[in-house]
Amino acid sequence: MKKILFFIPIFFMIALVNAQEQEVPAVPEIPAISEDKEEEEVIKVEIVNNSSLDAAFPMGENELRINALSFLAATDINIFYERILNRSSSYGLSIFINGGDDDIITERKFAINPYYRFYFYNSKEYGARGTFIEAFSSFASLESESLQVSLGMTIGRKLINTRGFSFELFLGLSRYITGSDSGVYIPIGIALGKRF
Repeated sequence: MKKILFFIPIFFMIALVNAQEQEVPAVPEIPAISEDKEEEEVIKVEIVNNSSLDAAFPMGENELRINALSFLAATDINIFYERILNRSSSYGLSIFINGGDDDIITERKFAINPYYRFYFYNSKEYGARGTFIEAFSSFASLESESLQVSLGMTIGRKLINTRGFSFELFLGLSRYITGSDSGVYIPIGIALGKRF
């Protein structure tokens, strides 16, 4: 009995040492929440219908031009306004004022000409530029009669640069449909202008 009592404290000491040697399971670390969160970057994407070539040219819908040829050759003033409808068509109005007394070139004193244009285009020229055909009418005051109305067509070519300045060559033919004299009128010109 004394031997059993002697071994009990030794048994408890061995059990205590074994308990201390057992490893305590590690507590998983909680990731630290940083106060400085990176701001999310938002990228906006814009869908553009026009091609890169089209975007390089001015997108204005209005254009003003003056016929430099009629001004230099006969001191006549011929001003054009054009409204761009889409890539292939436009409409406009031109005003003609005879600034000289010489009626050899034209017997028109004053004229208002509404017109409609259709542009032909390919991969290099589109956006109301390039080769065009124009149908127009003219309401003109002549030397011989008070008012003449004519109908006609014009063919031409327009060039425009990235700043919106335009250069245009045109030649047309029209016939007077009122009055006793059914004569013809030939519009011709080199026009310089600006799109805005």
